[in-house]
Amino acid sequence: MVSSALLFALVAGLYPLGLAIVLRYLGEPPSLRHAFAYLAGTATVTLVAGIAILLVLRGSGLTERQHPAPSGGIQVFLGVALLYLTFLLVRRRNRAGVDGPERSGEEVNGEKDGAHGHLRLGRVFALGLVTYLPSLLYVSSIKNLSDANLSTSTVVLALLLCAVLVLQMVEIPIILRLLAPERTGSILASYNAWMHRHGRDLVILFSAAGGVYMLVKGIVSLLD
Repeated sequence: MVSSALLFALVAGLYPLGLAIVLRYLGEPPSLRHAFAYLAGTATVTLVAGIAILLVLRGSGLTERQHPAPSGGIQVFLGVALLYLTFLLVRRRNRAGVDGPERSGEEVNGEKDGAHGHLRLGRVFALGLVTYLPSLLYVSSIKNLSDANLSTSTVVLALLLCAVLVLQMVEIPIILRLLAPERTGSILASYNAWMHRHGRDLVILFSAAGGVYMLVKGIVSLLD
């Protein structure tokens, strides 16, 4: 179940909006202070939400080993919700194909440079909180951790790793900027372009697979 949790977290981290925002702060002129403030906001909401969800699931006893039926019901709900999310993403992608290609996050943010060029760090932190509220994929990841028969220390480490995976779209650009400040512009541009071409398709694929997985797992749990 830990591997399933990590996979869900990895897919939940494919978040083009987070990538576009952090690239805005790492652009020209670069502002690492704002990028780190945004990362702090995203990390805070991701960890706090993850801990809260885990405590609720464990505190209510809705884990697979304690109450298979309620746990199975939650898994069925998450599976149906993920499949519905897949449907919405596919419909939105098809509409985008009919209406013409969407503008990249860099173009959209470029038009707002004047309005956002001097955001205070607190507002950037709050932006991270709002844009990284937990997704269904992240909730599914925490649900798998809750169902696993793990010690408290192992659950904490797994939760931290899940959070790292969820925040990959923010972390990777910052790491690249720190490690290769001169080459990072072209690297991030290529990275951003690849994500805009393939990111949504990857999320659709794994959201559908995750929905089927959670639905089947929940049904089997209910039948047992």
